[in-house]
Amino acid sequence: KLNGKKVLMYCTGGIRCERATALLNQMSTVNPNLKPQGVYHMRGGIERYIKTFPEGGFWKGKNYLFDRRMEQLPSNKPVTQIEAETASRCCLCEQKWTVYRGKFKCSKGLCGVPVIVCDTCRKEAQNTPESLMCDLCKEGYKAPQLMPDLVDLKRKAELVLDDSVDAPKKVKTATCTDRLFVSRLPLTITKTKLANALGGKIHVLHWLTDKKSGAFYGSCIVQMVCTEEAKAATEQSLKIDKKKVKVSFCQDKAGESWPPTDLSDREFPPVGS
Repeated sequence: KLNGKKVLMYCTGGIRCERATALLNQMSTVNPNLKPQGVYHMRGGIERYIKTFPEGGFWKGKNYLFDRRMEQLPSNKPVTQIEAETASRCCLCEQKWTVYRGKFKCSKGLCGVPVIVCDTCRKEAQNTPESLMCDLCKEGYKAPQLMPDLVDLKRKAELVLDDSVDAPKKVKTATCTDRLFVSRLPLTITKTKLANALGGKIHVLHWLTDKKSGAFYGSCIVQMVCTEEAKAATEQSLKIDKKKVKVSFCQDKAGESWPPTDLSDREFPPVGS
């Protein structure tokens, strides 16, 4: 039923629909018979939607909440209009009723879906709770007995996302050189701080900058005085000004010259124009 269709997930607060969206995306990746056109979810759920659109937007009726507020209404929408739009009914007498109180639930099997009971039928519901039944159970709906194997789905999805399912993923082995690529640097970085953190003497330092603005964006290439000092720097966890930085070997690229023609070797990184 979902093939070729756009699917919108929404719930009360946005948590369950976010998880359901991720699950459906994962299932569609590994199941050739499940290919929706797109899967979307409403961030923040109906609660955030009603706050964003106090007139109600496309929402009709009341939003049931799981806390003491019990329900949420569009703040700028007339109550009479909300009552007219709400289509809920008492599960026993079928008269229109728009208030959920008493924590009554469907008694059919393991269903347990909350059901609405009016004030007139409240005593009957308390005396014979086995008579309470939701609309789906009245129609004879039966939930699937088999639950999806989420762990297996995740593993299959990871394989599908790889370039090749059959071929093992090739792991590149970094070649030890005297040059390092350092990223995630704080903007307060200096050449002296970097040398102290790397634990060696810097031979050449090239601050990497944005091509348009010329501003430093948190990465640089460092050439140490020897390969041993560069290797030692990659084997330790480094922090500069309380920020964890990433250090890896800088591999040679075809046609690349070092030092670069636009070398920027100075104490402070450039701030750009």
